[in-house]
Amino acid sequence: MEQRQPELPRDQWREFFDTMTRDYEGADVTIEVVSESTGDTVAAERIPLAYVEYDPKDDQFSVGVGGRDGRYPVVLRHAVDHPRKILTDTLQQGTMRAFDVFDAEGGQTIVTLHLASISERAHG
Repeated sequence: MEQRQPELPRDQWREFFDTMTRDYEGADVTIEVVSESTGDTVAAERIPLAYVEYDPKDDQFSVGVGGRDGRYPVVLRHAVDHPRKILTDTLQQGTMRAFDVFDAEGGQTIVTLHLASISERAHG
C-alpha cells in the first residue's frame, strides 16, 4: 500500500537523515534516478546502507552504500546538489521504507530501504 506523506521541512533534513543512518545502517538500499534526460535508471540495487545525509553548508543530499564487507568493499556515493524538496515515506510497508529527493532541475532520486535485510543479517 502506498502512502503519500507531506514534504519534510528543510530545517529537519539533517536530523532526519542522521536518524535514518543510525536506525538503518546495513539495510539493503535501492537507489533509482528519474530525469528527463536519462529516463529511469537504477544507480544501486540492494546494496547495504553506509549512510544517508544532508549537508546544509554545501546544500547537498547524499547516500552512501557498500563498504561493509568483501562483496562491497568500497562505499559508493550518490549525491543530489541543491535538493528542492524531500518527501518522506512515500512507500512504507512492514519490510520497506522509501523517500524521494527532488533536485532543482526537476530530477528525482528514490531511495528505498529494504528493512527485512537487517533482520536477515542479524539472524543469518
